[in-house]
Formats: sequence, C-alpha cells, structure tokens
Amino acid sequence: MILISDPRKCPQLTDARLINEKSIAQYEGNPEVQAIVCSRAVAQVAQHMNIPNLKLIQLFSAGFDGIDPSLLQKHGIHLCNAANVYNVGMAEFVVYAMLMRAKRYNHSIKNRHLRPFRNYHYITELSGKTVGILGAGNIGQQIARRLQAFDMRVWGYDLRTDDRPHFDKVFNHEMRNLFLAECDYIVNCMPLFPSTAGMLNKDWFDLMKDDVTIVNVGRKQIINDADFIAFLKKHRDAIAILDMFEKYPNPITNPYRRLANVLVLPGVTAISQEINTKLSRLIEENVRRFNNNEPLLNQIV
Repeated sequence: MILISDPRKCPQLTDARLINEKSIAQYEGNPEVQAIVCSRAVAQVAQHMNIPNLKLIQLFSAGFDGIDPSLLQKHGIHLCNAANVYNVGMAEFVVYAMLMRAKRYNHSIKNRHLRPFRNYHYITELSGKTVGILGAGNIGQQIARRLQAFDMRVWGYDLRTDDRPHFDKVFNHEMRNLFLAECDYIVNCMPLFPSTAGMLNKDWFDLMKDDVTIVNVGRKQIINDADFIAFLKKHRDAIAILDMFEKYPNPITNPYRRLANVLVLPGVTAISQEINTKLSRLIEENVRRFNNNEPLLNQIV
C-alpha cells in the first residue's frame, strides 16, 4: 500500500491512499503500508510512527529539514527527496527578481503604475555588478550559471570553499566580511539546518552595502526578522524581494509588507508547469524502482 498527501503531485499513482498530517494516524501499526509519498510536514509525523513494513518515504520537496535521516535509517526506511526538480525554475525566478530591481521605472519598487516619463536615474544594469549567492549547491549553481551570462561577478558562500561550477569564487565564514562588503546583490538559497537557522542577523546586515538588493528564496527561518526589518527601515535604498512565506502574509499585520522597499511575493519561486512534470516523473520512477527493488533516485538514506 502507498500513501500520498497530494495526489496532484503524481496523478499516475491511482491506487494510493490519500492522507494528511492528522489522518495518517489511522495507519499506526498498519502492516500493509510500504511507501509514503508526501510533504515534509507529513514525513515529520510519519518518522515517529510505528508502521512496521514502511520502507520508503518520498518527499515532494528538496529540503528535508525537520526529518531525522538517522532515525529512518535505524528503522530500515529509505528517504528520498526531490533534488534537481526545482533548480531551473527557482534560478529563473531569481534572475527575474534581480531584473525587476535593476529595470524599475520609478523609485518605489511597490509602485506598479508606469509614469509618462522614464526615470533614467534609477535604472541600472546587472553587468559589472557583484552577486553573492548564499548556498552554492544545486540551486545556487543554476542561479550562478545564468547570472554569468549577464557579465556579473558571481560569488558563492557555502559551508565549504571547494570549487563549484559557475562561481568565480566561493567563500566561507572566515571570509564573510569581504564577501558581504562587495556584493551589490545577495541571493539566499541556503538550506535550513540547525547551523543556518537565524544565520542572517544584525552581524551580517551590518556588513552589507547601504543599497544592497536581497533576494530570498530560502527558508524564512534563516532570517532574523527583527534584525532584517531594522536594517530595511534604516537603509531605505536597500531593496528586499522575498518569496519565503508558505502563506501570503497579511498586508496589515506583516511588517515586511508595510515597508516601501520590500516586495513580498506569494510563494511562486518553485512553481511551473515543468516543475510539476519533473516531480511527477521522479515520483513515478522511484515508485517503480522501489517495487522492483532497484536503486532509488535522490536517496538520502
């Protein structure tokens, strides 16, 4: 038996049973369940359940924060993610966000109305600028590859500093000061780990340029909200383009949406027709491999 938390992700699994974070509880102790295809939220619940013959958890997401691979390995459960499914779509979105900043027609990024005259003073080019990409993994490399075509200086920041494709240089924490001081654009696509939670705080923002543009497509928990908001209030020439909310935040109660130099987007970074197709094919192929006892794709454990 296969359980799935969103059949739209793989409509080919016609025999799968629909579950969510609450209804999965009814399968406690069920010996018929062999695989779960689900979101991180469902997997976080399932990892603590007693499902005796469960052998595979296939995630819809590339990230697996909140899931303990060692716990699953202890119980003989394979964990697979959706790595390389979202890379291209997210990379294209980052380029789009940066161009929105560079090619704006008026000083306020929130003003959608074109004026009858062009504000040449505010329009800039990406060429010759320095972009720092936080996270030099698969997604970061796809972003770097595209930005190189704009003749930008492309820097990466990662926990390791070995050479990565499409980056001019990769920095680590010891060289953080130089990295942040030089960047005209900073793109955050860092994965969420205990070591990265709250990483973007006052210590980081104080090292950035006054007119830096920050594009965040990573987890919201990586940012210290109070420090970030204080930075954006103090530096009105800085711009933030944020696609990090699972639910579109309220314009009255959310402080980011009340700032003129912030653009909040409604969770569109990892959405495209092509992403849906790639995810569906990945799930279908991994279920086939699982049923035939073949090596799995994107296996974490």
